[in-house]
Amino acid sequence: MSDERQKVGGKGKASRRDFLKMALATTVAGMTVPFVHAQGSGKLRVGVIGCGGRGTGAAIDCANADPAVEIYALGDLFPDRLQSSFNRLKEQLKERCNVTPDRCFTGFDNYKGVINSGVDIVILATPPAFRPIHFRAAVEAGKHVFMEKPVAVCPAGVRLVLEYAQIAQQKKLTVVAGTQRRHDFGYRETIQRLHDGAIGDIVAAYGYWNQGGLWSVPKRPEMTDVEWQIRNWLYFTWLSGDHIVEQHVHNLDVLNWVLKAHPVKAMGVGGRQARTAPIYGNIYDHFAIEFEYPNGVRVLSMCRQI
Repeated sequence: MSDERQKVGGKGKASRRDFLKMALATTVAGMTVPFVHAQGSGKLRVGVIGCGGRGTGAAIDCANADPAVEIYALGDLFPDRLQSSFNRLKEQLKERCNVTPDRCFTGFDNYKGVINSGVDIVILATPPAFRPIHFRAAVEAGKHVFMEKPVAVCPAGVRLVLEYAQIAQQKKLTVVAGTQRRHDFGYRETIQRLHDGAIGDIVAAYGYWNQGGLWSVPKRPEMTDVEWQIRNWLYFTWLSGDHIVEQHVHNLDVLNWVLKAHPVKAMGVGGRQARTAPIYGNIYDHFAIEFEYPNGVRVLSMCRQI
């Protein structure tokens, strides 16, 4: 993360790092042989769209997943974020960060430059509001994709991702999303046992993500409102979908996985009780939702960042 972020809480990232290595190795392994190696170079060229902490970390883990991987192009809305990412990648990956100035792209159209730079795989790690259009562009260009969760923050975005997921499948492209529990051996083994009937029929379930605060970015006088909101994207619903979408999606995904279904009804409450300062944008700081599934199972879901 850049120095401008104020750290106010959070957890370690070892599990996410392990997941990224596994998921990106899966992406590499799943690529069809004729498409894999860029122009017969024997290298897997990776482009990073979104050069914050997640995008940079994913790029490093991707390189660690396979010796054939090289980071080939970088894109970010902000030049300072791109430069910070480049410095970190060069320090850790040395010559495997094969990014030249003509393959560094900034501004809102940076994703187009990365996708058209000759890469084989793209990492989509911008704030999630931009994910659907970036995913569409990558699939249309025939690129394999690792994209962070959530894949969208609104119904229109979700529909676009679903549409292009089908197109990616038709094109035999590999797509891996950042719902990391699906790639965790412990979760996979446990849920397989549940599906095999180890505890009988599931009649109720509970999902919680209750934690403290996260980083924030203070607004500086030279920042426009749009720049500040995008740099402080966690706290604006148009960018993150709120933390129930951006973070708690992990546990909601596990519940859907266990129950082999999606909710048909939901009733809930939420609000802003502790994080009311302007720096925290317009998202809530807590939610409590009761979901009903097709077979009548009720799920109590709670999440907070207080």
